Amino acid sequence: MLKNITLPFSFFYIASIIFPLLIFTLKINADTKIVAKSGDTLFKLSRQYGVPLKELMYKNNFNDANKLIEGETILIPLKNNDEYNKNEHISYKVLKGDTLYKIARDYNISLKDIIAINNLSNDSYLETNQILFLPKGSFYKKIMVDKSDKLASKKVFYHQTIEGETLSEIAQTHRIQSQELFSLNELNETAEVKPNTKLKIRDNNALRWLKYGSIIINWSDWRYYDGNYITQAKTKKNTSFDIAISCKKRALNNTLNNTYWTNWYFPKTDFEFKLINDFCDKDFNF
Repeated sequence: MLKNITLPFSFFYIASIIFPLLIFTLKINADTKIVAKSGDTLFKLSRQYGVPLKELMYKNNFNDANKLIEGETILIPLKNNDEYNKNEHISYKVLKGDTLYKIARDYNISLKDIIAINNLSNDSYLETNQILFLPKGSFYKKIMVDKSDKLASKKVFYHQTIEGETLSEIAQTHRIQSQELFSLNELNETAEVKPNTKLKIRDNNALRWLKYGSIIINWSDWRYYDGNYITQAKTKKNTSFDIAISCKKRALNNTLNNTYWTNWYFPKTDFEFKLINDFCDKDFNF
């Protein structure tokens, strides 16, 4: 009689061990659902969970990686970097003088993709001979942009000149008549403009400072400079500095430390995300 119950007992004992293991295996091989918190974006979550941004956007049917998604249920794909890197990426060895922006530009790929693929926490510094992964199919294609094709995407009030710009080119950049530019700045058609000269583009009599987190920003002083936008800002201690926005990169820069521009950096705080969204995605309200 004892022999008859030994086998079933052993079977149930082994099953009791295997079954939880099967559940655990299923659990770690499944996608995870989370509820997005305040300040979350898909770009922020891709870095936090170490998953490719493209895959995260595809899984959740989002086409804006920088959109605030508080309260949304987000599917976090299973992270399998070895397989992903092997099948979907090509390797690139960093050369002296390389930056993420230079590589993205030269290979005509998204900067956000490089950062997400490589799980970078420091997006402004690369070491020579460092190996990066680039999207499969990337190839060297340095894009030359004709100055006459550059157009300002925002209707700001000022233009800060760069080397070699002419007044007619500046007027074309901002879609205004050359005569209007001459009149606003009391210039004639033959006037030569030095680099870093601040020119008035549109009339603006309002002075408006807006608070963003721990700083206030002079919203009436935005000026276009070589594809980016700059304005004055102040800290709580009334320390003045300049802040810059690149709508194309969705990145920021500032002169807060030692009055020198830093490397471009991506927003990390709620107010930085809001600042970029307000400036790049909305119209000026005066």
